[in-house]
Amino acid sequence: MDCVVVSWLFNTISSDLLDVIHERDGITAQATWLGIEQQFLNNRESHAMLLDAEFRTLSQGILSIDDYCRKMKSMADALANLGEPISDRTLVLNVLCGLNERFQFMSQLITRQRPFPSFADVRADLHLAELNMAPPSALLASLSSKPFASSSPSGPSFPRPP
Repeated sequence: MDCVVVSWLFNTISSDLLDVIHERDGITAQATWLGIEQQFLNNRESHAMLLDAEFRTLSQGILSIDDYCRKMKSMADALANLGEPISDRTLVLNVLCGLNERFQFMSQLITRQRPFPSFADVRADLHLAELNMAPPSALLASLSSKPFASSSPSGPSFPRPP
């Protein structure tokens, strides 16, 4: 039975990892598994360090609020899986720090709330704000396509919103 497990392990790992594991003394299922485990534990700290740096410097850019929040949450979950849990408050603060200029007003409003809101509440508030915003390019296009009429007796008329 041991050779079946060893065969399964060897056939499911990458060839690079297989070379590292195969160098170990004895080819038993337990030795193979311990070799794989040790290889991943050795990379754990460096992976956590890189992921933490990416988490703390991520900015929204052109991402939608849903995509941005989803990415932040998945990075926080990955850090927790590596033994570096991120508190809900820290997650909220990082989300707010990385917002693009369109949402800076929301960042100021949210940080003043008492008690401090949860990630789920902040995500919902940001999503609602995004839904209420007209895309800047659509707003400019609608204004430039409707010329102002100044022939009205009561003065210039302005285009009405749809």
